[in-house]
Amino acid sequence: MLRQIILLPLLFLTTSLLLRAQDIQSNTEGLNVHLYGSLVQWSSTFFDQLDESDPNGIGAGVRLGYGFNQRFEAFAQYEAQTLKFKSEWDINQMATLVAGIRANFGGTLQKVRPFVEGGYALTNLRIKPVLLNARFYEFQLKGPGVWLGGGVNYFITPQLAINGRIGGTFGKFNSFLANGQGFEDRPDVRTFRASLGIVYFFNQ
Repeated sequence: MLRQIILLPLLFLTTSLLLRAQDIQSNTEGLNVHLYGSLVQWSSTFFDQLDESDPNGIGAGVRLGYGFNQRFEAFAQYEAQTLKFKSEWDINQMATLVAGIRANFGGTLQKVRPFVEGGYALTNLRIKPVLLNARFYEFQLKGPGVWLGGGVNYFITPQLAINGRIGGTFGKFNSFLANGQGFEDRPDVRTFRASLGIVYFFNQ
């Protein structure tokens, strides 16, 4: 009888601990919103001196995602950075719109969920003034590229996560205007990006 009295609470405690260990720690299904700060570095073989004069930028972005299940998620994001650090620019800014697919790894019993992603990116770059042939110009460039990235979500709760991510784009500007005048050149462009932010999942 005494043994049963001792064993029953121990069994109850063990069962409770096992059930708690099986609680959902993360959930990537459904709608989510991601706000983040970002760093960017851009380069171009065509603009071999322009990119070197001020290659780094800082900014912020917003991302909307929808998880079809625990593995695959569609997303769209917009981010903008200022590149006015070294030189005396009137305008030096970059904006990027991305649509793509993310693959999440791990399962709902894990707080740490790594991911990889890829998609289509549309990059806009404005720089003013640019000295060319003894004249000052405003450059406006726009073009498509490929977005590749990866990172990790660390879930504080099943609905709230801290997100760290690195990624980048590579492509060409198919629109190149200087003071409103079009050029036939199609400059190449590459970017490297790092971001840190918070994600909220509307999946309760």
